Amino acid sequence: MNGVMSFHTKSIERILSPVAQQVSKLILLFEDAGTGTEIPDLKQRVNVVKLAVDNLIKVGYDTIAASDDELLRRDMPPSLKRVEDASHYLQEAVVLLQSDSGSGAARRKLIEGSRGILQGTSSVLLTFDMSEVRKIISHCRTVLNVLVTTDEVDSLAQLADFVKRLTPCMAHMIKEVDNRQEELTIQSHAALLRRGIEQLKRLTPILISSLKLHINAYQNGLPGAAECRANRDFLVSEMSDEIQEIIRGLQLTETDASELFDDDLAALHVTKATFDSRLQFVEDWFSNPGFVVDSAGEKALQQLLSAARRLTDLTGTNEERKTIQDLCSEIQNLGLSLNEHRRRGDTHGPQVSRLGSTCSAKLKHLTTLCSDLMNRSDRHNPIFRLARTLEGKLVQAQRWLVDPRGPQRQVGLEACRSFVQGAKKLMDLGPHSVTDQNTNGDKARVSEDACWEACEHVERAADRLYSISSQPETPETTVAQHDLALAISRSLAHIWQTLQNHLVTRVAETYTDLVGPLRQLTETACPSSGDPPNENIYNDKVQLFSSQCGQLSATAELAAAASLSDVWRADALRCLASQLPELGSQVVLAGRAVVLSCASRLPGSTPLPHEQATVDHFALMRQHWTDTAERMRTLVDEAVDANAFIMAQEACMMKDVDKTEKSIQQAFTTGVVEATTSLARRANRILQVATREAENSEDPVYVNRVNESVKQLRATITPMVNEAKGLVLEIKDPQIHDRWRAANRQMLVAVGMVKQAVGPSVLPTTYYHEHYQSTNHTPSPSQHPCCEAPVQEMQNLVIQTPAVAGTDTSDTDIEEEFNFPPPEENQPIMAAAHALHQEARLWCSRDNELIATTKRMAALMAQLSQIVRGEYGTKKDLINVAMAIAGASLDANRCAKALAKECTDRRIRSNLLHLSERILTIGNQLKILSTVKATMLESQGSNEDQENTESLVGNAQNLMQSVIEALHVAGSASIKMRVDSGFRIIWRPRTNVINQPTVR
Repeated sequence: MNGVMSFHTKSIERILSPVAQQVSKLILLFEDAGTGTEIPDLKQRVNVVKLAVDNLIKVGYDTIAASDDELLRRDMPPSLKRVEDASHYLQEAVVLLQSDSGSGAARRKLIEGSRGILQGTSSVLLTFDMSEVRKIISHCRTVLNVLVTTDEVDSLAQLADFVKRLTPCMAHMIKEVDNRQEELTIQSHAALLRRGIEQLKRLTPILISSLKLHINAYQNGLPGAAECRANRDFLVSEMSDEIQEIIRGLQLTETDASELFDDDLAALHVTKATFDSRLQFVEDWFSNPGFVVDSAGEKALQQLLSAARRLTDLTGTNEERKTIQDLCSEIQNLGLSLNEHRRRGDTHGPQVSRLGSTCSAKLKHLTTLCSDLMNRSDRHNPIFRLARTLEGKLVQAQRWLVDPRGPQRQVGLEACRSFVQGAKKLMDLGPHSVTDQNTNGDKARVSEDACWEACEHVERAADRLYSISSQPETPETTVAQHDLALAISRSLAHIWQTLQNHLVTRVAETYTDLVGPLRQLTETACPSSGDPPNENIYNDKVQLFSSQCGQLSATAELAAAASLSDVWRADALRCLASQLPELGSQVVLAGRAVVLSCASRLPGSTPLPHEQATVDHFALMRQHWTDTAERMRTLVDEAVDANAFIMAQEACMMKDVDKTEKSIQQAFTTGVVEATTSLARRANRILQVATREAENSEDPVYVNRVNESVKQLRATITPMVNEAKGLVLEIKDPQIHDRWRAANRQMLVAVGMVKQAVGPSVLPTTYYHEHYQSTNHTPSPSQHPCCEAPVQEMQNLVIQTPAVAGTDTSDTDIEEEFNFPPPEENQPIMAAAHALHQEARLWCSRDNELIATTKRMAALMAQLSQIVRGEYGTKKDLINVAMAIAGASLDANRCAKALAKECTDRRIRSNLLHLSERILTIGNQLKILSTVKATMLESQGSNEDQENTESLVGNAQNLMQSVIEALHVAGSASIKMRVDSGFRIIWRPRTNVINQPTVR
C-alpha cells in the first residue's frame, strides 16, 4: 500500500480531517498513560471510529458492486480490508488495555490500528477519486476521437454530422471538467482546468468555420485551399493539445511546484514539465523519416528548445547557460536541415539518416543537461532559492551585500548573475520603433550604455566579492568587502531604475495601438472600395502585423519576468504571450485565403458567395486574436505602475505635440494626421488605465476623484481631434493653428489631472540599502535618487484591530523563541522555518498580530523539524506541535481575512483571501500528516515512513511560503485600508535589521 496521503479534493480533506482528529486524540490519551497518568476508558472513542469505519466499508462495497471500472474493482477491496483490520486492531487494543494498562501488545495494536485507519481511509478515498477522474478522462477521449475525424469531413452533410457528434460530447466534457475544478483544493490544478475549458469554448466555433471554409475551397477547387487546410489543422491541433493538457491536469494529485513557490524553482519545474511533454514527439520526428513537413514533431521541437532555453535563464552558472544555449542552437540548425531535406522529398537518404542520428544524440545530451539542473540539491532548499522576478532577485542580491559572509552568500551571488542576465535580455530589445530612436536620441543611448556598463561591473564585482568573502576575515578583506558591496549595490540600483523606465516606456509604446496593424491588414485583404485585394501590398502589411505580434509577445514576457509578482497572473501572461505569435500566423493565413479567393474577380464586380465564407472566417480569426491581445494587455498593465505609465504616455504626448508643430511649420498634412492620431490614442490609453484603477478600488473618495478626472479628459479628446481635422484641411490658417493648440492644451491639462488623481505608487521602494547610507561612504541623495529609506510611509501607518488592541507582544520575547541554528542542506523543514523567520524578523511584533503569529509559526516549524528528524520529542510532542501550527494557521487566516475585509483594492483583497484560505487548508493538512507521522516514529526508515516524511516536508514548505506571500500582500493591503475602519496594525521596521523591501 502506498503510504502517500493526498488532499487534492475538498471531499477527501473533509472526510479525513475528523478521522485524523479522533486518531490523534487516541494517541495522546495513550501517550499520557505512559507518563503515569491514568488512562481513561478508550472503548467509547474506539466505538465512534468503528461506526465511521463500518459506514465507509458499506459504502465502499456498494460502490464496487455498482461500478464497471476494473481498476476500482481491483484496488478498492484491499484498501477496505486494511481499514477493517485496523478497526479490529483498535478494538483488540482496548480489550488488552482493560486488563493491563501498560501492555506493549496493546500499544503496538493501537499504533498500527491508528495508522491503518488513516492510510486505509485515504487509500479508499483516493481509489474512488481516481475512478471518477477516469470517467472524466473518458469523456475527454471521446472528444479527441471526434476531432480526429476532421480529415474525413469533405462535404457539408459530413460537417453537419460532425457538429452533431461534437456538440453533446464537448458540452458534457466541459461540464464535468468545470465541476471537477470546483472540487480541487490545489489552485494551480484548478486554474489549469479552467484555462483549458475556456480556450476550448473560444476555439470550437472557429474550428467549425474553418471546416466549412475548407470544404468550400476543396469542393470548388478555389485558390487558398492549402491555407484553409493549414488553418483547420492548426485549430484541431490546438484543441487536441488543450484537451491533452486537461487530461494531465485531471491526473495531478500532488501540489504543483508553481503552487509551492513563487520563485525560479517553480518555473524550473513547470518548464521542465513542458520539456518532458514534448520530448517523445521530437524523438519520433528525428527518428521517423516518414513524418511530414510542418508536422506536430517539428512544432514540438520549437517548444522543447524554447523550454530548454527558459531553463538556462533559471540555472545558476554562466557556463551551464552557455552550454545549453549553444546546444539548443545546434539542434535547431540540424532540425532545419533535416526539415529541408524532407521538404525536397529526400526522406531515406544516408545524409538524412546521419542528420537524424546526430539530432537524436544531441537531444539525448540536452535531456541529460536539463535533468542535471533539476537534480542539483542546492535548488531544493527554500533558503537557497532564487526569486521568480527580477525585482525579487534584486532584493536577494542586496540582502547578501548587507552581510557578504552570511548564509545568503550563494543565493546572493546567483541572484546577482540572474538579475544581470535578465537585465541584459530586456536591454537587448532596445528601442522598437524608428520614432523611439529619433525622439530619444543620444539620451537613450547614453542611458543604455550606462546600464550595460553597470551590468558588466556587477558580474565582475560579484564574483570578486564572493571570492573575498570565502577568505579568512582580516582588516584588509573587510574594507575591500565593504567597498565592493557598496559599489555593487549602487550599480544594481542604477540598473533597476533604468530597467523600470525602459519597461514602462516599452509598454506605453507597444500597447498603445493594439489593433492598428491588424486593421491595415484587414483593409488590404478586404478593401472597403470593393476592389480585389493586392497581394503584394498584403505581404507588406503581413510583415508589419507579424512584427507587432513579436513585439507584443516579447514585451509581455519581460513584464511577467520583471515585475509581475502574482504567480497566477504571471503564468497566464506567459501563456498568452506564447500563443499570440502562433495565432497571428493563423490570422495571416486566413487573410491570405481571402486575398487568393478574390484574386480572379474583376474590379467593380460583385463578390462571389465563396468569397464571403473566407471573409467571415477571417473575421472570426481576427476577433480571436484581438480578444487574446486585449487579455494580454490587461495583464501587462497590471505589471507596471499606473502612475509611471501615465507619466510615460504624457512624455510621449509632448513629443507628438512637437512633431505636430514641426509638421504645421512645414505644411506637412500627413505628419499632422500621424501625430494627432497618436495623441488621441495615448489619451485613450490613459483613460483605459485610469478607469481600470477606479474599477479596482472601493475607496469612494479615490474612485470619485479618478472618475471625475477621467470624465474631464474624455471631454477634451474629441474637440482636439476635430480641431486637428480642421488643421489638416486648412494647414496654413494661423487661427486654426491657435484653435488646435488651445484644444490640445486643454487635453494635456486634463492628462495631468488624471495623473494627479491616480496618484503615485503607494509604496516607494528603494533597492539601495540603508546599511550603506549610515556609513562614511554614503553617497549624496542627489547622486542616488533611489536612496530614500524603504517602507517610509509604512513606518507611520497605524491600523487598529480589536483583536490586537491592548496586546503587548514583546518583540524581544518572540526573537528569543527562535534560537535555532542555520539549516543544513538536508534540513528542508528547518530551512522553510528559517526562510519564514527571515521575512518576519524585518518587522516589530508589537501591535502587529500577523507578524507575531508568523514568528511563532516559524519557531513551531523549527521544532517540528527537530522532532521529525528524531533529534528529540515523542508522538505527543509531534501531535501537539502540529496542532499548534494549525492553530497559528487559523490565527494567520483570521488576521489576513480581517485585513482583506477592510482593504479597498479588489486585486489585493482577492489575493489575500486566497492566501488566507490556502494557509488554513495547508495547516489542517499538516495536522493530519503529522498524526500519520506520529504512528511511524518507531519505524523510521521504512518506505511508508519516507513517503510520509516527503509529504510532510512538501506540506511544511508550502505552508511557510504561503505565509511569506501573505505577509507581502498584507503589507500592501494595509496601505489601502478604509479610512473609517476601526483596525489597528502597525508595520514598524525593526531598528536593528536593515529595512529590506519584500521579495516578489
